[in-house]
Amino acid sequence: MPATQPLIAIKAGKCIQESNTIIPSPEPGLLYIYVNPDEELLHHFCWKPRGAVEPEDDLLIFPGDAKLIRHDTGPTGRIFMLKFLSSSQRNFYWLQAQSEDPNQPGLWSERDKGWIKKIDSILQGEEAADDEEMGDAPIDSTEIEQEGEQPRRGGEDGGRAPAAPQFDLTSLLSQIRVPGGPARQQEPPISLHDLLDPSETVGLIDHVSLETIDNMIANLPPALVPKDASEGQKRQIITKVLRSPQFTQGAIGLSAALREGALRGVADSLKVPILPSEETTAADQVEALVRGIKREIEREQ
Repeated sequence: MPATQPLIAIKAGKCIQESNTIIPSPEPGLLYIYVNPDEELLHHFCWKPRGAVEPEDDLLIFPGDAKLIRHDTGPTGRIFMLKFLSSSQRNFYWLQAQSEDPNQPGLWSERDKGWIKKIDSILQGEEAADDEEMGDAPIDSTEIEQEGEQPRRGGEDGGRAPAAPQFDLTSLLSQIRVPGGPARQQEPPISLHDLLDPSETVGLIDHVSLETIDNMIANLPPALVPKDASEGQKRQIITKVLRSPQFTQGAIGLSAALREGALRGVADSLKVPILPSEETTAADQVEALVRGIKREIEREQ
């Protein structure tokens, strides 16, 4: 658990995704957000089982790069989705606080909607209203640890999913509504995170030349690389970087920056040729950068 005070914490469980089916897990959990002062704007979006010390999910999110979206699930449960705007990543959770109407466990009360709205406001970098009535939602860091001492799996806080309901993912996504948008959300454009997935990149490290490895190492903070590191050590370091959450979040953040107007600045700093027509008319700025990189590689070859 971080030493810093969470901005908000609520009782929530995770959902398991099996193919196109979303299944709420009965494990009692806690979802919370905190900010590390050393990381400036980044938010830590965390989930952990009650009783655990370290979070199972610890996602670094730039303000405005993700939304928390409520789903009207009817009588079987209250599911909400963390949707990243610069990649295809989605995480599903379900509200475990007791429903205000015991006869309708899936009812989204105004209290419940307020929690989701407040968390989403934090993710957008907005100040949350201190005087908003939040019921039993906010839990401070002391209470989080106390919750962990005796995790409850049912009863007073709704800690078990009712009858393990299952949801069709396609149907769930089609019904989610973002304010001001259509009912069915278009698939997000490709992200650098998608293109640089570790499952694709890590396997290449054993085969690229030492010159390429040295070029990669030169772009890392010196503290990550031991003095007189061997070739094998350098390859291991690059592999760890590619698998790190910091690299993933960096790729996501850069994708968002490109779409917000940073294409020319990023291309110039990387010496990537971008055509004037691409800068102004490209359907997607990430795709424009990738095309420029491809052209430069072909030119060098």
